[in-house]
Amino acid sequence: MRKLFKLLVGLALVISFLPFTLTAEASEQEGYYSVLFSKNSIPQNFETEIESLGGEVVYSVPEIGFVQIKAPTTAFGTVKSLNGVSAANPSISWDLPQTEKISEDVVNPADAALWGLQWDIQRITNNGESYKLGTGSHDVVVGIIDTGIDRDHPDLVGNLLPGSKNFVPAGGFQGTEPEETGNPNAFDDVNGHGSHVAGSIAANGAMLGVAPDTGIRAYRVFGKSSAESGWIFAAMIAAANDDVDVISMSLGGFDILGQAFYVDPVTGEKINLGNDVADFKAYKRAVDYALSKGSLVVAASGNDGIDISNKSEVMDFLNAEYGGNGLSFTGAGFTVPATLPGVITVSATGPNDQFASYANYGSGVIDITTSGGDSQLYVEYLISGKFDEYLEQRLFETEFNLSTSNDGGWYWSTGTSMATPKVSAVAALLIDKYGKMSPAQLEQLLYRVAVDPVKGNDKAYFGNGFLNAYKALQ
Repeated sequence: MRKLFKLLVGLALVISFLPFTLTAEASEQEGYYSVLFSKNSIPQNFETEIESLGGEVVYSVPEIGFVQIKAPTTAFGTVKSLNGVSAANPSISWDLPQTEKISEDVVNPADAALWGLQWDIQRITNNGESYKLGTGSHDVVVGIIDTGIDRDHPDLVGNLLPGSKNFVPAGGFQGTEPEETGNPNAFDDVNGHGSHVAGSIAANGAMLGVAPDTGIRAYRVFGKSSAESGWIFAAMIAAANDDVDVISMSLGGFDILGQAFYVDPVTGEKINLGNDVADFKAYKRAVDYALSKGSLVVAASGNDGIDISNKSEVMDFLNAEYGGNGLSFTGAGFTVPATLPGVITVSATGPNDQFASYANYGSGVIDITTSGGDSQLYVEYLISGKFDEYLEQRLFETEFNLSTSNDGGWYWSTGTSMATPKVSAVAALLIDKYGKMSPAQLEQLLYRVAVDPVKGNDKAYFGNGFLNAYKALQ
């Protein structure tokens, strides 16, 4: 039997905060908008009011008082003034990056035959010594909010518990994905990212995760490309209601608390697009809801290589990266969910504990760091025109992370997305060892017993320190 290894070129999930209306032509008459109410509920007559304006409610998360609507652009001002509305803004879309996959056929390995390639897991487990102290159990569950999971993968199936769910509605992202049926049971991974994350937590077969006997459950919020904020909020609420112990979120991006402007290239009109306060506040409510239900939230810091504690630097980055073509931003930029209170924010290191070249950092923002891989050699060989040598010498094995794919195989990747699930796994191991506890207690226990600590200026990059599963279980 033959299987496929894949080298994934690209650094995990990124967010596009640009509203749907920005990508449309100036004549576009409808847009998608996020609406947050003053209370954690939706007024009874709201849907009728939106219909009277020529719009419709397309998604709702009543537990936090959030809806997404599709409405004429001329109705947006009226929507903001409706009774009970706290904030509204053009909807944020979350995107998967364009990636290149380089493949090769290899003989299907025997049980745990890939262990020698797992330098990242070896670092965290002290070369597997932590497995002698604890591997987790199905009494503890990590909920993975991501692209879904390969439900039949031989390395994952033993730990995949009942109850995984799909939150991508019929039609997918703004009706552009006809293959999406909205079936809640359609949690199969069509991208690979979620399966890769799951392997780092609880793979048990050809490769081993950090906690290879821990229960996992998938909450799918991405189709082939983009997701809406509401889908992610709904998944967080569902995971918390399902009593998952840890919510692992290898995703992240930006909300703007300020103003976004768009200059119409045809008319020259400068249009104030508002800000992302509705999405930002709704995200906070979703985190608070999860914490109140006893679920720890662990999230990636992001892969932009910037100081996310510096609001002006974030805004400079957003204007440089997404500005132009008539678009500009003012105010303060926030990475979400990473910078929200109560979230454990994870950054990444390379094979020698060096801070990863792509990882976001920031004093008072990063909580913990661990092996997410790096791409320094990759970039060096690519720029010098020697990328064939990089592949021939299999140098990706020395800096990228190997984990499970969505086709029954494995692939290599790198990013804070790869670091985050490992922290989630150690949190699960601590619960299995010490019993159920509040998210706040679990967070403090992680920092006290599960890291090799750092001091001084290093804390801006590594937080409380380097993840250590072996130390956590001693």
